[in-house]
Amino acid sequence: MVNQALHILLLQSGTNTDLVFEQLNNVRSYIVARQQVNTVVDFENLIFSSNWNVIIADFGDTNLCHVDILRILRAASNSIPLILIADQINAVDAVRSLKAGVSDIILTSEISRLHESISFEVESVKSRQLQSQKLELERQTAEAILIGQNQVLELIVRGTPLSEVLNALALVIEGLSKEMKCSFLLLDPKNKQLYHGAAPSLPDTYVQVMNGIDIGADACSCTMAARTKESVIVEDISKDALWSQNRDFALKFGLRSCWSLPILTKSGELLGMFAVYYDQPRTPNDADKQLIIKAVHLAAVAIELARAESTLKQTQAQFQQLAANIPGAIYQFLLKSDSSYSFPFVSPSCYEIYELTPFEIQQNPKRLFDIVLSSERVRLATSIHRSATQLEPWEWEGRIVTASGKEKWIKGAARPAKQPNGDILWDGLVMDITESKRTQAALEHSETQLRYKASELEQTLYKLQRTQTQLIQTEKMSSLGQLVAGVAHEINNPINFICNNINFANEYASNLLELLELYQKYYPIPEPEIQKQAEAIELDYLKEDFPKILSSMQTGTDRIYEIIHGLRCFSRIDDTTTQNVNIHSIIDSVLLILHHRIKASGHNPGINIIKQYSALPLIKCYPGQLNQVFMNLIANAIDALEDFFLLNVQKAPRQHVNKPTIRISTSLYSNTHAIIKISDNGSGIPNEKKDKIFNAFFTTKPVGKGTGLGLSISKQIIVEKHNGKLECISEPGQGTEFVIKIPILDPPNPP
Repeated sequence: MVNQALHILLLQSGTNTDLVFEQLNNVRSYIVARQQVNTVVDFENLIFSSNWNVIIADFGDTNLCHVDILRILRAASNSIPLILIADQINAVDAVRSLKAGVSDIILTSEISRLHESISFEVESVKSRQLQSQKLELERQTAEAILIGQNQVLELIVRGTPLSEVLNALALVIEGLSKEMKCSFLLLDPKNKQLYHGAAPSLPDTYVQVMNGIDIGADACSCTMAARTKESVIVEDISKDALWSQNRDFALKFGLRSCWSLPILTKSGELLGMFAVYYDQPRTPNDADKQLIIKAVHLAAVAIELARAESTLKQTQAQFQQLAANIPGAIYQFLLKSDSSYSFPFVSPSCYEIYELTPFEIQQNPKRLFDIVLSSERVRLATSIHRSATQLEPWEWEGRIVTASGKEKWIKGAARPAKQPNGDILWDGLVMDITESKRTQAALEHSETQLRYKASELEQTLYKLQRTQTQLIQTEKMSSLGQLVAGVAHEINNPINFICNNINFANEYASNLLELLELYQKYYPIPEPEIQKQAEAIELDYLKEDFPKILSSMQTGTDRIYEIIHGLRCFSRIDDTTTQNVNIHSIIDSVLLILHHRIKASGHNPGINIIKQYSALPLIKCYPGQLNQVFMNLIANAIDALEDFFLLNVQKAPRQHVNKPTIRISTSLYSNTHAIIKISDNGSGIPNEKKDKIFNAFFTTKPVGKGTGLGLSISKQIIVEKHNGKLECISEPGQGTEFVIKIPILDPPNPP
């Protein structure tokens, strides 16, 4: 039922009006006014004359139809329900009327339903009005929140200190909800403690006590929310265990309820806490939730911006300190898409380099390029263009001439970054490297001198080592020569005795055999004892073999004599005076000494020696030294042939392999020089080693088999001691040939 009296406007029309009036007049809560309305104007004046709750009209009224009534109500923004009374109405008209805005249609046969319809429509209007009022209140609240938010954001944009921003935000929230008392606590991430940020309506004593609370302690709902990073709603502080430590203290100041909300970054990092207090137990409604969420969001923005600004200021201070202390100038160079350029930033230290202030450079960037030496500008422009087109780091060093006439070396380095609008921005550093260049030049000069002295010292050391080694080698050869000469001398005496007496032995043997022939001729039948002894000693074989034995002994003594002669020739290595000698005899003496390595033995097929000697005059030389040269060259050839042919036989033992051969030839060149060629049919020398074979201590032989000095000493003897040449001709797989060319008449250099 409706509690207050309802004002009902009953439009007079026909008999149905009387029926409706009878139904309504007996109800005390109704105040019914019967009005005759003939025109639209009359109705417009009538609806504004009172606060009508319901309008009842006849569907068949010919003066003012329900469509006109609805149009007037709609134009006046009036939501008064319109109920139509009809004797009968078809379904189409009923639907059209209801769609047009008629609240209800009651047939006269159902007139008793009128009271129910009036009550329902009136309640519906009240409900719509309440909803409208609620929406309006929400709109006003949202508008107030927006205004407060804009005020706070404006403070943030202006760079207002964080404490003032949070204080203003707390006042805005408290103004929107008259009963709230707000508090902002800021987290110190190092100490894990909450510190006072703003609390305009809380007692100072309470604020001081809660300042610096440790989030690890169970002090209140704020510490719990800080640890869990989730909202904690305490409806009644007097009953909640989270406030056990500070309950009496909070109640002392009349604080009964506390809602604690963590203030977080987007990544979930804790920034601080937002606490809402009430003087009575309470839980948040939807409006409260909307308000505190907005407060937390704005607080997070303000705190993050304050932190970022603090970090930025600290970074800027560090950057300025860095820019002031680094040995050079920091700059930004901007190249626009239209090819114009500028310097958005130049550190003050640029004056020490260019004798130009940052302002002068930024006002006229071309001045920085004008002081570059003209010969360096093209290279500078090219380096910038390459860095811009390829977006690769830029590096350049060159010379400039400052306003005072000083020529300086500078070095620059920068990294490009393409901007969204197509411009290219370089962040770079430029340094004065003049002193470094001077020091570098001095160092290079010193290094050149040191390298030269080191080279000289190295050459001296090399010569000393070579001389020392050669002296040792010469001493060895000298000792060997003395030993050989001694041996040859000791053998020579007995062999002379043998050689001198073997002729007598031949003569005596011949005489005895002739005498024996005469005995056998004149005494053909000897005594039996003589006959027996002749058979025992095989007299006939003895007569035949005895001359042969004497001949073999003669051949052996001749061979021994040749060996002694060769040894005596070889022993002349310590000769210090030149002699006119036969080159062929020196070569033959070497071959004689090396005969044991040349002849065949066992599986060794031996080496075939081919001598092609031409007629040569006597040559003035140091025979002992030439002896050493030929010994080295022929011994090396023997080594090469032994290794090469042994390897071939091992690889293919049944295949035919050419016999190892050493060919020695001599010839006369222009009647001024003797040419001696010593070649072999071995494996040859690899190309990468051929240029090194005359280097001291270079050897291709295994450790312990060669010293690497033979060819080096040989070349020194031929070139330095005999004014000649020693060359090597070799191809892999084609053998090796050494060619010696020495003058015949020119006296060799003293040793």
